[in-house]
Amino acid sequence: MINWPKFLVTLALTLSVGGHWAVIQGVAWTRMIAHFSQAMPFTQAISYTFDGKHPCKLCLAVKSGQESERKDSKLKSPEKLVFFLDLGKVSLFTPDPIPSCFLVSMPHPSWLHSPPYPPPRGFTHLS
Repeated sequence: MINWPKFLVTLALTLSVGGHWAVIQGVAWTRMIAHFSQAMPFTQAISYTFDGKHPCKLCLAVKSGQESERKDSKLKSPEKLVFFLDLGKVSLFTPDPIPSCFLVSMPHPSWLHSPPYPPPRGFTHLS
């Protein structure tokens, strides 16, 4: 069962970051490999697909669409970054030490002790 709210949010985020261009480009590459592999060996078809010298109409449409989105984007990087935190005024404080009433004396774990000597009965030494 599809969780529609999550699906719609995921779809909206994918579209907002340009994920639709990646999907369309994937379809274009798949079609190009299928087309080229009919006339040449598969490895050469893959080379032709990804070398950038043999774009299909769909590849050109994706490229022009991405370029037009970049031009239309109203987001500009700021010319000067303004930091609101002045590092000269920052001071760090060390925490108070742990009071001794919270320190608990734990017995030494038994697994840290050396093995019993002599070895337990039934133990065979591999030589």
